[in-house]
Amino acid sequence: MYTYVEVTSEGTREIGYAQVKFNDEKMILTFSNGLGITRMKFNLDDIGYVAEGQFIGGNTFTLNADGYRITLYEDGLATSDYLRNYFKYLLVQV
Repeated sequence: MYTYVEVTSEGTREIGYAQVKFNDEKMILTFSNGLGITRMKFNLDDIGYVAEGQFIGGNTFTLNADGYRITLYEDGLATSDYLRNYFKYLLVQV
């Protein structure tokens, strides 16, 4: 699945378009052009919770992992369902 992603770390904020993939209890983000980082991997066990919110009528999913704050923005009809399926035990509503 592809969607827009915001990555914040140590006072810097980057926004880009990325493929979000889940396998072997990991979330893998592979970015298109725009971010200096090309791939990030996070263990789902290391994510304490995922906050589901709203931004301009679309859903957002925000999490903290490995010193990064990551926000995934809804981009299409199936994005939220796809993310809820993998984050089902981590989701909190804000």
